[in-house]
Amino acid sequence: MDETNYFQSALSGFVTEAACGGAVRHLTDLGYTLDQVVDRLDYPAPRAKVQRIMMAYLFESRVLLRKEPSAELFAPQEQFVQEQDAYGRRSMRKVMVDCKGQNNLTNTADVTMTSQRKETAQMRSILWKESIYDPRRDGKLTELLHRKCEKYGETYSYVSCPFGKLADDQYSQNGAETIAEEIISCLNGRQREYLQGIRWDQPVLYHRLNQRMLEILSKLYEAGVYGGVCFFAAGQEKITISP
Repeated sequence: MDETNYFQSALSGFVTEAACGGAVRHLTDLGYTLDQVVDRLDYPAPRAKVQRIMMAYLFESRVLLRKEPSAELFAPQEQFVQEQDAYGRRSMRKVMVDCKGQNNLTNTADVTMTSQRKETAQMRSILWKESIYDPRRDGKLTELLHRKCEKYGETYSYVSCPFGKLADDQYSQNGAETIAEEIISCLNGRQREYLQGIRWDQPVLYHRLNQRMLEILSKLYEAGVYGGVCFFAAGQEKITISP
């Protein structure tokens, strides 16, 4: 890319961010899919640019992780909050939120574990208590994961997502497209749209185990097309799920 094109690309990205970056992040917080976000923007931003803003925000807010959950989750995190004065003027203020605070980025309450356990997990590496899901012992997967999320909170609960193959469909000639269709065919339209709106740029990413992902995971498992790991960092529990 020559200097002129680089400048134009950077300027275009800056304009898009200034025009709709806040709206993209706000709509992402509300749970909208990529296509829904694009449709609701007043500024006619290209889908690819909106996706870049959305993806950056998902990683910044720790909804998505590139590496397995670790004690780094409990480190303080920078957040920007919007304030409005008596004259209606708005400004942004940077705050630090630690594991005892409220995760405003996802509107999800923080964990309800004791502060002593949180501080212990923050100071050293997580010593995982590992188990393998057994439906005969543990009951229905949806109910098990729901109980774990209620006990430990969603903020530090994650599920591995081996959906990188979805991003390779257009390039692959060896049947990857069939595999991808098999994965998402059991999901409803909005669930499929959500997965397809995420750029799975590596074979496995880790998604916060919120209500949406719990429902998606349960459907994929029931269809026999999911295998992976659930991490409950606040309780130091790791559950392996076999398809």
